Amino acid sequence: MKIKQRHFIRKSELRPLKDEILKQYDQTFIDQIFPKKCNVEVIQTEAGDTLYAINNVLKLFKSKDGYIPVLTLLLNNQVNLKTIIVDFGAVRYVANGADIMRPGITKIDPSINKGDIVEIREETKNRALAIGKAMFDASEMESKNSGKVVKNLHTIQDSIWEFEKQFK
Repeated sequence: MKIKQRHFIRKSELRPLKDEILKQYDQTFIDQIFPKKCNVEVIQTEAGDTLYAINNVLKLFKSKDGYIPVLTLLLNNQVNLKTIIVDFGAVRYVANGADIMRPGITKIDPSINKGDIVEIREETKNRALAIGKAMFDASEMESKNSGKVVKNLHTIQDSIWEFEKQFK
């Protein structure tokens, strides 16, 4: 992933950015991502991705599915998202970017709504594997026996993950 353009945003541009993110998340998420004093850098890649580094730490990227936190924030317990737990058999597939299928899920956060950005964790070590977008409400997911229920958006070893390692 190559950088096409990067620049810091002004303080006056920060409020509209936070307001846009608030449409997707709650105030707690905003507080976890943006410290009181922060420098926000916008990074445009040649692939058309928009990434956000806050105080020189890559924290968010924008996709067609909205603003997605970088997986390392979940691994370091810096951000809390609604959670879906998958069984050990699903780990390899999810880590390689596969969408989350209903049979592989062992636990679903009951507060999940359709369209929510969720954390996918594995059941044995309870570690974050991926970030996805819920395709159904929690109750609908529970009632299903098969099929895709969460779209996989970001995993360990995808292009964003690799870029973040180089960014540090």
